[in-house]
Amino acid sequence: MALLLSRARLGLRATSALRGGHHLTSYSEVGPWSTFSLRMRYTMLLKNQTDPTIADYFFEKWVRDWCADAPSYNYWWVTSFAMGAMVGILSRHWFFNPDLYGRRQESRKPLPDRHRQWSYSLPYFNHRMRNFVAKYKWCMIDNEPDWADYHPIGYRPNRKQIHRRPYMWVFTVPRYTCEDPLYTSVTHENMNRIYEEIGYSKKPEWMQTEEEEEQLRAAAGLIVSFRAEKAA
Repeated sequence: MALLLSRARLGLRATSALRGGHHLTSYSEVGPWSTFSLRMRYTMLLKNQTDPTIADYFFEKWVRDWCADAPSYNYWWVTSFAMGAMVGILSRHWFFNPDLYGRRQESRKPLPDRHRQWSYSLPYFNHRMRNFVAKYKWCMIDNEPDWADYHPIGYRPNRKQIHRRPYMWVFTVPRYTCEDPLYTSVTHENMNRIYEEIGYSKKPEWMQTEEEEEQLRAAAGLIVSFRAEKAA
């Protein structure tokens, strides 16, 4: 009784064509994108429509199964978005990733040609979007966010973390890096400095001074002599 007296009954009555056995294509608007115009094009997409009656039957089933299923519209959008993302991601890998090859001979070229191929991958490693968002790594990474900012070989410019968080986004970190008391402590540069001071690791060869190289050679000599005495 409550349903009969409510406005919901109007919605149920409006969908009688979907709930009953009526033809959804009985009425059509005028225009190139109308139901009738789609019916005229429908046989062009199939190969087994030998009779107009059969074409009418299958077109009616297509309209009911595809267009009259409103809950599937969101899946159409998700599928279209996923296919577009797939095409974009795979195209990026195929054209710019140096680790992917379309032909076997690409992996057997002489080294000068390999250098030429590696130059094609520079947009892959240094594209505009990556350079734009890499400065916000400190908002997403708690420990050593600057671990890949410095590039010793020079394929790309050295990056630097920005002093603020993204605009209208990421509210889980302080607004500015200077407001975070642990920011300078957890950086990759500071952690490397701590490890080098306690002797846990050493600087790369291209960062060592002459004095540090001499100290490393002296330490290596002491270790070798100690092992020789221990073995004797």
